[in-house]
Amino acid sequence: MTSAILLVAHGSRRPEANADLYKLAELFKTEKPESHVEIGFLELTEPTIPQGLSKCAEHGATSIAILPYFLSQGTHVAEDLIRFRDQFQEQFPQVECYVCPPIGLHSKLVELMLHRLDEGTRSHQQQQKTS
Repeated sequence: MTSAILLVAHGSRRPEANADLYKLAELFKTEKPESHVEIGFLELTEPTIPQGLSKCAEHGATSIAILPYFLSQGTHVAEDLIRFRDQFQEQFPQVECYVCPPIGLHSKLVELMLHRLDEGTRSHQQQQKTS
């Protein structure tokens, strides 16, 4: 079985916002060298989710994990990604395709948010000292 991972983000008109998904894909390629890794954006930019799924199939994937780079189980994850998966499966019934859970509330996320809080507080305090 040839596995693939499609990392999915919302998409933005700001290239800087989209760059995170490209960087994440590079990290996944290093951490999961046995899997083919592609990206897809829900809207506003390319590659789209259907384009990313097609690239996975073209690469010979027999199994594709759609991995949302979303925080919660909102409409995009609960409905839109399922719709894209179902449309892809109609076109490529021989390829197993499934949607993974979003990032969600996880102990590592709490740890990260506390870290970001500390960074923001330190930065604010530094700005107050220099003004």
